[in-house]
This record gives sequence, structure tokens and C-alpha cells, in this order.
Amino acid sequence: MIVGRAGFLKRILKEPSPKEKIQTPFSSVIRRKGSENGMELRMIPISEIQPNPFQPRENFERESLKELADSIKDGSIINPITVRRHEKGYQIIAGERRWRAAQMAGLKEIPSIIKDIPQESVLLTSIVENLHRSDLSDIERENAIFELWKSGLFKARDELAKAIGVPKERVLYDIEAKEFRGKEKVPMDTSTRTIRGTRGLPTRERKAIIEKVQKGEFKVSEVDTVAKVLRRAHEVVKKELLNPKSRMTPRMAETLVIKLPTKEEQEIVVDEIKRFRLTEDEVEDRVRDIQRAKEMGRPLGKEMGVKEGIIYTVGEYECPHCKRHYLIKCDGKKDWVE
Repeated sequence: MIVGRAGFLKRILKEPSPKEKIQTPFSSVIRRKGSENGMELRMIPISEIQPNPFQPRENFERESLKELADSIKDGSIINPITVRRHEKGYQIIAGERRWRAAQMAGLKEIPSIIKDIPQESVLLTSIVENLHRSDLSDIERENAIFELWKSGLFKARDELAKAIGVPKERVLYDIEAKEFRGKEKVPMDTSTRTIRGTRGLPTRERKAIIEKVQKGEFKVSEVDTVAKVLRRAHEVVKKELLNPKSRMTPRMAETLVIKLPTKEEQEIVVDEIKRFRLTEDEVEDRVRDIQRAKEMGRPLGKEMGVKEGIIYTVGEYECPHCKRHYLIKCDGKKDWVE
């Protein structure tokens, strides 16, 4: 993070007087006084610092780094990075983006907080330092939590959640999402929320939902509704809802499942959705019609009313040869293809 306080960098880097050497916040050679946990604040040569292999973030946007580097060149300063002593130099715990930007800006040194952290605690400390950043992607966060879980440092997921300060459900969802991605080759840009929403469904249905989200046929916010429908609906609704380019929306399917419990009733409306291209509001009306028919003991099915002189679109298809889209129309007396 850039902090633009004019003159602060000069105050840090100038040659201090004997009195200032005691009071200076940090310099290239002074150990911070009064530290109880062995932390040290100093300017460290960039060449002596190594990136962290446990860094959760996998990608650094070059444009964003360039903006930060330009700000550093203009005289702004960066908050200290956090490092630990490692071999003959230092290893980053947090602040790799600032370190990279400082390199781009041509700096020779960078302000650093040195923490005395044992090797076995590096993974946990590094991930905790970075995990709560808002710009981590879902995959980066999942990978970080998964690495902590597989490290063997924690006996239970609840214990891991408490250690990194997140709800235990978050740990559960991220670990499961990471495992599902690896096993089923899920597209990288699929959100954790999408994967989480499909939990408990057969793999075939989960992958079909993810595919429809990828194609824009389902919204991410609709995934929970789709999953709820698939757990309760008869096969005719499931099949149509997951069918590519289906006219049935999650809202339509939810209406059928909640208000029309029998297979026969759901089949009637699904067929009419396909034949007559019903809208969501028309499906609601049709469901009410069926409910009233049940109460009065009338037949559930009905033919759509046909008015003379009105042309109805009753079907459509894609030609596999010429790739053109055709409509099947009817005027009540005959039908034809356009």
C-alpha cells in the first residue's frame, strides 16, 4: 500500500545526528528498541531478499505494479514489507507486490520489518499475513487454505479456521472446492460460490450447472436455487433445466417444484414451456390454472386458446447442415417453417 507523506522518506534515509540515531523510527542499521518479540525494523538491500514460495497470490498484474513503481519514483514511500532471515539473506513473509514494484522503480533498498519466525511456522504466518487481502482470487485463497490443511499443522478444520480468523464454513468450502477443481478439471474462472452451491449433487449435475454458468445461461446468484430444484424435482424438470439453451429458467423450475408436486403436473407445464415459449409470468399463470382445475376436479391439461388471424410460434430448431435458426409457426389451421 502506498503512503504519500511528503518528506518522510528523506527523514528516514538522511544521515541522522547522534541524538536522532536514538529516536529514528528505522534506518539501515538500527534495531528497534523495546521490541518484545524480536522484531527489527531496517532498510534492506533488495538484492538480499527472496520471494516467498508460500505466497498465496499467484499473479501480479503488471499494470498495477507499474502504477505503484511510478508512485515510488515520484517520491512516495511504501509501507515496510515483512521478512525473516533465511540462509544468507531474507525471505518475504508479506509484501511481495511492494518488493516487486520497488525493483521496477530502481530502488536499491526497501524498508522491512524482520520477524524471527521458525521454518515450521513460515507457511502459517505467510498465509495469515496475506489471506485477508481483498484482491486475492478464489483460487489463490483456496490454494492457501488447502496448503495449510495439508501441512499437518492442524488436526481439525475448526482449529485451522480459528488460527487464520475465518468462519469454519469458509475453510470447509475452500478445501472442498480445491479438491473438486483438481478432480473434475473445473474452469479456473469458476467461483468458489458456484462450486459450493452445487455441493451434494451428482457430479454430472454439478458439472452441467457450472457449464451453464460459464455460458451465461445461469447467474451465479441462481446456483443455489438450481441446486434446490434438482434435489426435489421430477426427472422431466431436471432434464429440461439442465438442457443447453433451454427456455426454462431457475425461477420457472422453482415455481413448478414448489407449487406442482406431482410428475404429471410438472410434465404438463414443461411441455407447454417448450411448445409455446412461455415466459416466467405465464408459467405462474399456468400453475394457478392447474391448481384451480385440481380444486374443481377439472382436467389439468388444456389446449392454448387459438384466435383466428393470430400467428403463433410453436417451435424452433437449429439446422445442423446450414446452421440457420428456424421457427415453426401456426395460424390455427396449418403450420409452416420460416
